[in-house]
Amino acid sequence: MTSHAHLIPEVAQALELPTQERIEFCQTDRWVGYTRAQQILNQLDDVFAYPKSLRMPNILLVGRSDNGKSSIVQHFVHRHPMVMREDGSPGPCVAWVAMPASPTESSFWSEVLWSLHIRHGERDSPEKKRRQAFDAMEYASVRVLAIDEFNHLTNAGKDAAKLLAAIKNVSSSLRIPIIASGTQAAINALNSDPQMKSRFEPAVLDRWKLDREYLRFLASYETFLPLAEPSGLATRELAPTIYGMAGDTIGGTVKLLKNAASHALRTGRERIDADVLNSMGHLRSGEWDEVAKRA
Repeated sequence: MTSHAHLIPEVAQALELPTQERIEFCQTDRWVGYTRAQQILNQLDDVFAYPKSLRMPNILLVGRSDNGKSSIVQHFVHRHPMVMREDGSPGPCVAWVAMPASPTESSFWSEVLWSLHIRHGERDSPEKKRRQAFDAMEYASVRVLAIDEFNHLTNAGKDAAKLLAAIKNVSSSLRIPIIASGTQAAINALNSDPQMKSRFEPAVLDRWKLDREYLRFLASYETFLPLAEPSGLATRELAPTIYGMAGDTIGGTVKLLKNAASHALRTGRERIDADVLNSMGHLRSGEWDEVAKRA
């Protein structure tokens, strides 16, 4: 047994840092491979390895805002980065773009080009950008195009049909899968084109419940918080309080735990307990209506 067996070695070493640096350590993003996230990552890896065919598989990762969609996609992208082989040729990779908030065909192609570090004229025609993007994706050996914030397509108005056609053209012409992620509105965007919708398989991130999976997540996340004493986040004393404060999204839970650990350190404590949670001034889930009345 080590003196800090509740922490992974890297985090145990961080206990030697000054308080402010430990607080910054608490706020660092961490990957916790919970069951559903790992299932989806396996699904994405299968798509990455899919042989070129006439109809490539596409996936729509859908879930509530702040429920971990972007984190999963970014982890997938980092597993398949742009690299150069020893012979100087690009290795297969994932290209990632975020759909602009008010997208047009032109702005979408610009996002693709920027993601591949291609300089271009922003005022160039969509067709010219499309040709550049296709050439760049072929040269870079892009195996998958990942599109985050796919729900922004609902803001495209009359350009939505052009954008969907452009995305379908990427998949069918270059023979690469599309991984799209977004909120429930992403489904509405696809509903406007039944043929395009039929090309996507949904992968759903459900809302979190106070169940064994949630408790396992709390126990895993505790190992990343540089606090000298065990907090017991997954115990029956703390877990319901954390869930009630954080709500049913993974983002809300992670934000709460980061801030609770930071608050504990600022107040000279080495664990997260009920006193820390109750004294940190956290806005509980569902309290926005009360804030609106007070403001």
